[in-house]
Amino acid sequence: MKVLKKKGDKDRISETVSSRIKNLDLVRKKHLLIAKKASKLFIKKGYHQTTMREISKATGMAVGNLYDYISKKEDVLCLVFDVYHQYVEEYLENKEIFDREDPKTLLKSFIHGSLSNVEAFRDEIVLMYRESKLLPKKNLKRAMKKELAQIQTLERILKKGVDQGVFHVKDPYFAASMIFYQLIFSTLRGWTFKGKYSDEEVNHLIEEYILKPYIT
Repeated sequence: MKVLKKKGDKDRISETVSSRIKNLDLVRKKHLLIAKKASKLFIKKGYHQTTMREISKATGMAVGNLYDYISKKEDVLCLVFDVYHQYVEEYLENKEIFDREDPKTLLKSFIHGSLSNVEAFRDEIVLMYRESKLLPKKNLKRAMKKELAQIQTLERILKKGVDQGVFHVKDPYFAASMIFYQLIFSTLRGWTFKGKYSDEEVNHLIEEYILKPYIT
């Protein structure tokens, strides 16, 4: 069974990983479980050092059952990327973000939602940036395209604000790229905040810091 690509379909599953199970909702849940549990193991032990038996134990799924949802170990790493990007896309679609006219409201919604997604997929993001070199070339290109799409969405919001005279940004694409990096800063460099701020405080401060030049 291959993937569903229909936009707005909540039963969408991985764009690259096939499954023998026909229940799409079950596949989606199992793919999320596999991605989350395996990412913790990959971060702790490394991709090559982690065995399928360890992934089986972490997920509570028998090895044979695990292979009902993936075909090979490489699929597990691909799942981490696919699952994260899928949830990001669904956030943007379900929020119907561009139905709102006010660029400030658009920007606030985008930043707040993105920080929530980053918090929910902290381990996956760390793994994605650390092990992206291990992805097959076609999967890496797809992941880069997905990330670029998020930056372009943010760029469109900034351009809308510039067109309406709300934002004063010389280069919306560059600004969007810098904001995107700031959104994941706590995941990649969060150790600098340990013991000084709670996770909730960090997210609030980051949101405030990003929005300050745009929201007065």
